[in-house]
Amino acid sequence: MGPRARCGWAELGARALALALAACGTEDALGPDGSGAAAGTGGAGAGTTTGPGGAGGAGGPAAAHLVLPGVVDLPYVLAGAGGSEASFAVVNDGSLDVAGLAWSLTGSADLELAGALPDALASGQSAPVTIVFAGAASEHIAEATLQLEAADGESLAVPVFAVAGDPGLGSGAWQDVTLPGGVPCGAGVTVSMPTAPYPYGGSSFTDDSVRVFVPDGHRTGAAEDVVVHFHGHSTTLAGTLAGHLYERHLCASGANALLVVPQGPYETASGDFGKLMDPGGLEALVQEVLVLLYREGRVTHPRVADLALTSHSGGYWAVANNLDPSVNALPVRQVDLFDSLYGFEASYVGWAEAGGLWRSNYTAGGGTLDNNQTAASTLVGDGFPVATEATLQSLRDDPILVYFADTTHGGATRLDGAYGEQLRFAARHHRRGPRIELREAVAAGGTAHVRWLAPYDEDTVGYRVETAGPGEAFALQAEVGAAASEASFPFTSAARVRVVPVVAGLAPDEVFASDVYRLDADASVLVVDGFDRVLDGSFGGLAHDFAARVGEAAGGAATASNEAVTEDGLDLSAWPVVVWLVGDESTADRPLTTAEQDALGAYLAGGGRLVVSGSELGYVLGPTSAGASFLAAAFGASYAADDAQSYSVSGTGALAGLGPFGYAGPGAPYPEDYPDAWAPTGAGESVLLYDNGQAAAVGIAGQAAVVGFPLELVDDDAARAALVAELLTFVGM
Repeated sequence: MGPRARCGWAELGARALALALAACGTEDALGPDGSGAAAGTGGAGAGTTTGPGGAGGAGGPAAAHLVLPGVVDLPYVLAGAGGSEASFAVVNDGSLDVAGLAWSLTGSADLELAGALPDALASGQSAPVTIVFAGAASEHIAEATLQLEAADGESLAVPVFAVAGDPGLGSGAWQDVTLPGGVPCGAGVTVSMPTAPYPYGGSSFTDDSVRVFVPDGHRTGAAEDVVVHFHGHSTTLAGTLAGHLYERHLCASGANALLVVPQGPYETASGDFGKLMDPGGLEALVQEVLVLLYREGRVTHPRVADLALTSHSGGYWAVANNLDPSVNALPVRQVDLFDSLYGFEASYVGWAEAGGLWRSNYTAGGGTLDNNQTAASTLVGDGFPVATEATLQSLRDDPILVYFADTTHGGATRLDGAYGEQLRFAARHHRRGPRIELREAVAAGGTAHVRWLAPYDEDTVGYRVETAGPGEAFALQAEVGAAASEASFPFTSAARVRVVPVVAGLAPDEVFASDVYRLDADASVLVVDGFDRVLDGSFGGLAHDFAARVGEAAGGAATASNEAVTEDGLDLSAWPVVVWLVGDESTADRPLTTAEQDALGAYLAGGGRLVVSGSELGYVLGPTSAGASFLAAAFGASYAADDAQSYSVSGTGALAGLGPFGYAGPGAPYPEDYPDAWAPTGAGESVLLYDNGQAAAVGIAGQAAVVGFPLELVDDDAARAALVAELLTFVGM
């Protein structure tokens, strides 16, 4: 017989047997009435579930209790090289004997039960069960269901898989992928695949490389979400990955999906993806990716759940081709085009009108503007609403989104993290629960009010709003259901606050918590968290506490996100002073958009007082006429240099006597590469100097100040508090 399962059964003691079963996969338990928990996620280290009346049920009635693996994965074999088998144990760890057991295996004819099967088990007894895979002549995924029925007719079902892979399926070294700061992002491998687009027919293209990426924290379960990306013209697989950061986008999205990027036409102006244009070609590629990951032990249930197709530039043809069910039998749930609608508008419109989730952006010079606007007009004329602004709520709620991206053709995937954000807010399954966008945390009149925006997630059952006082652990203040987006609770003190999703199958410390904000009763300062960059800057965390750090330095604050201002219409005039943080957001992240500049201009005109900090604001706004005008009017500042080359700062002028202090040192949450240097203009004056004499902050007394480095990076808490206090005094608090 061929290879045996890694989690095979052996003569083991009770404790060792339990450990072996846990390593094989999540266990399902069958109580005396046949009930038990549904099959959970398999894989090494998976937990166990118990049914009613089991041995672990404290104080429960005496009962039989049967335990099986949650999934049976037979060993991988090569096509044409024979089969394999898996042996495992069925255990009665209940207190009563059980009889009348009946077994069946339905599904693939290539899988069958072998040997004698137990029809009864005494309390504490176990017995082996063996499943045999006959193998296959060509690449094949065999699937069946193992059914165990008790005497009363109740049953327990366990999925069974076996895989025969093409001998030509290559191997490669998995490479760790990280976000800035070394934050784990996942692992990717580039391998040769027989189902790759090329070689094909008489084409001169021969590169059969396919990149497969598994994000950090990926949960393998009942099925796998897959994203297939088709690159544009005149590029290579390595070039498109490096240029567009697709793996990091997927990681940052939080989606529990696999990314697949095949090499198409090699450095050629063509959108012909060879075998993937033929009927069954894409399906064969996706199946082979699952075969690869099964072979590598990274998936336990090699079948597809949701499929998303994405493209940049010339990849539009392959995507449109695979929306035709006569070409691709896999159901496509989501399509994202990034400056890529050069043709086949009717195919995309028809697919969207049939219920597909479609996002398409266009730039001024990419050549897709007219096609996108024509497609949008057709959809509206046919009675289908089309969203035209890529707000986070629109990304989540609107099935059709066609929008302008104010960037270059190559930047269409990167602007505001577009590629990752579209996956984040469209995915139905997330690795550690949805990445929550915390919108507002305000306390007044003895009540705190917290709002958030969360992607939909099929496993999320609710949300916890938690607070933490100085030196304290986070504690629950309110718990709401999965449909909620806000919560209120009594509050008269000061604390940090966050929102944590409650996710089926995940412990509280395994989920993505939101950013941490500052919440103070009846605060007069509003801190606006405008720092969303995680892809290619200095900070790569998927959540941060920067607004809380600065709010504490301000002596207390309410907190909101920049999207709360521009998307939700949050009224800034309710606060005498606003401190707006943009971290190291740069061009692609738009540290202060035109809409945000307009909101701040109106706030200042109404008598508001403002402090803004960030290391790339001058670099982004200073070279443009509109940006330079805003900086001069708001702060009396002009952009002087992209890199001040100094990390020591002292006060000058109205802030003379402050410092010196350092920032971005070992105690800071992230490094800073390019702090801005400023120069005063008009009514502006320098209030902070780098140790080389360049201005680190400029402002107009009684109105506003702009700081060329992120305030959250000041190394010492006391120095940060002193700096923020002086800045607030300068602007007129």
